[in-house]
Amino acid sequence: MTPIPFALSVLCAALAGCAATAPQWESRFGDAARQARASQVIDPTASSRNITGPVIDSKATAGAQTNYATSYGYAIKEVKPPAITLVQGQ
Repeated sequence: MTPIPFALSVLCAALAGCAATAPQWESRFGDAARQARASQVIDPTASSRNITGPVIDSKATAGAQTNYATSYGYAIKEVKPPAITLVQGQ
């Protein structure tokens, strides 16, 4: 083997290692994930609008929960006051 073709092949191999291919690959890194996430969003501006939900009072909520529980045959446990009250004496 002659030294000139061998040196030329080593030089070409060394220069191939310096080729700038990574910026081309990295410029599109994550595009598929961003596209999949964007396709799942129905309304991207929904969080910027200040829309209040329906207002319901606590008495109506408690009644609705009780009616729901009785319709399926289980009872809602009532909160009982504690049996022992601790009072710090003088």
